[in-house]
Amino acid sequence: MSNSWRLGIDIGGTFTDLTVLDELNGTLKGVKTPTVPSDPAQGIANGLVLLKEKGIQPRDVHYFAHGTTIGLNTLIQRRGEAISLLVTEGFRDLLNLQRLRLPIPYDFSSRLPEPLIPRERVFTVKERLRPDGSVHTPLDQNSLDEAIRSVIASGAGGVVVCFLHSYKNPVHEQQAVERILELAPGLAASASSELWPQMREYERAAMTAVNSYIQPNVQRYFETLQDRLQEEGVVAQPFITQSNGGIMDIDTAANAPVRTLFSGPAAGVIGAVQAARSADISHVITFDMGGTSADISIIEQGQPTFTQMNHLAGLPIMLPSVSMYSVGAGGGSVAWIDNGGLLKVGPESVGSSPGPACYGQGDKAALTDAYLLCGYINPNRFAAGNVQLYPERSTQAISPIADYLGTDARGAADRMIQVAVANMYSELSAVMEQHGFDPREFSLLAFGGGGPVTANFLAEEIQAQSVLVPPSPGTLCALGALTADFTYDAVLSLQKKFTDLTMDTLVREYTQLTDQAQEWLAKQQVNGLEGSTLHYSVDARYAGQAFEIELPLDWSMLKDSTGERIIEAFHELHRRQYGHSDAAAILELINLRVRLVGHTLKPKIASVPETQGSLESIGVRSIRYGGREYQAKVYARNEMLAGHTIDGPAIVEQDDTTVLVLLGWYGRVDSAGNLILKRREGSA
Repeated sequence: MSNSWRLGIDIGGTFTDLTVLDELNGTLKGVKTPTVPSDPAQGIANGLVLLKEKGIQPRDVHYFAHGTTIGLNTLIQRRGEAISLLVTEGFRDLLNLQRLRLPIPYDFSSRLPEPLIPRERVFTVKERLRPDGSVHTPLDQNSLDEAIRSVIASGAGGVVVCFLHSYKNPVHEQQAVERILELAPGLAASASSELWPQMREYERAAMTAVNSYIQPNVQRYFETLQDRLQEEGVVAQPFITQSNGGIMDIDTAANAPVRTLFSGPAAGVIGAVQAARSADISHVITFDMGGTSADISIIEQGQPTFTQMNHLAGLPIMLPSVSMYSVGAGGGSVAWIDNGGLLKVGPESVGSSPGPACYGQGDKAALTDAYLLCGYINPNRFAAGNVQLYPERSTQAISPIADYLGTDARGAADRMIQVAVANMYSELSAVMEQHGFDPREFSLLAFGGGGPVTANFLAEEIQAQSVLVPPSPGTLCALGALTADFTYDAVLSLQKKFTDLTMDTLVREYTQLTDQAQEWLAKQQVNGLEGSTLHYSVDARYAGQAFEIELPLDWSMLKDSTGERIIEAFHELHRRQYGHSDAAAILELINLRVRLVGHTLKPKIASVPETQGSLESIGVRSIRYGGREYQAKVYARNEMLAGHTIDGPAIVEQDDTTVLVLLGWYGRVDSAGNLILKRREGSA
């Protein structure tokens, strides 16, 4: 029996996905089991039981990586720790004022999100730093002690310290945290300058508050996870995926859980990069559709795109992360009729419990019910047969909508799918316009349980070049977790004109950031890295502009004593993004950034044997889409070898998902086992 299994786990809103890879021969296996919302670790334990049935013993797992949504759900559901905030005197309303912008500029009734820390738990401290980090007003000990006593009296379980300009000089925040630990040893205290030393007080305070707010729940889950793994016989040290697409050890994740907020979707993008590379496709739109939502990301030249700030539940998260956009419904999205009489799908989701009506527990019509009634899904093979579906329950749930629309349940289900796809197309179009790319130059990479059954519809709408369905699309997020690298982002806020700096100063600052990143990597409990890579960049703008853009650098540009290469590169980047540049303008450098990537072992995934004959279908099923009925041949994915070709309309069944191929399209299996769908020439 092999003892070289690598295990990746992703917990979604509906299913918990487990993927194992045998390093000896590149064999991949995956299982799906319903998520247990009240005890996510139990979902993992249930998945390990399914792996045992496939002959994989927990004791043989030597590498374990895990994407978690505990922090994300805690924040969205507002079920975190009661915390307090210490701010510079005069800034008590920092979290309430926010940016004084309407969340929706054209909706005067839209409101700013409620801060995680109410005003009555925000206390001021007499101190002040200047923008350059020099001390204007020393930290007043009496004021600090009074604020700490107020925090204790408030009953808060934690306290965040965010002082003005602490990103330039953390001394006052450090002194405050030390004093808190003296007067209240049991109180969890965190300094904003330690978590992410970057300018913009509100964003820094809000993100540090998020970290402290979700931390107790995340830490409890990690403790439960480690106990449960030990009970099940898994001895491997758990690694946790980050929003930036990398992984870190579980202790680091427990100290900075805000870095895990987008870990699941980010792991999916990393898995998509691996899949696209295996198919030799460099431009990809990822389409990750699960039970609760559908997300997309852009991969260009084989590399994911990143952003320096996201928003979640209306709050800014100022950490580098894989760029992702929500584009509509998931398999659990509920169908309903709005006040204007229009059919809508989502955003409400039934989750895994009670789930869509076809699960046999709930009574709400969800998108999965529509797929079932339109014939796309085999009720006896859903989630590898581990979840039995009941079409009669779907019919019962959809019937009220069908009666309103004046059609039968199957017709209403077809319209539900059309509405969901139209929503996705509308939102994806906005992303394409924002990035300025031509979708005809991109392939749509479908994964998640619902991605492959929906992707062909969306590809038809946006005129994508092709659809790529990897061998195990339903568990690709878990695959991304187990192949992710150790990644660390270091930042230094500079905010100086380029003319006021020397290149020696820049080299010195970048060297210190590099040392910080390498120290982090050395502390990770990992063996067998295959080297590391450093990436340098700077957030820059023309002096007088309000916002900056990230300019990638290489070390040779920093060693250029004139700095001309950096200036020219910025002009070119600005021209590319905005259509113009200003050669006479002075450059202002805002933040220096270093990303360290510690490369993990990338085992070679086994190739698929070449076909020696034609592929036989395992049946024919009546399906409906676009208001028409079709007879679709059904194929088994595990029987498809490299070179096999199928014509649409067709259905491909596999343990973790179902692939729908439309009329006018065909699918071909490549040597890596990917199923690639393309239009037949002459098809409209």
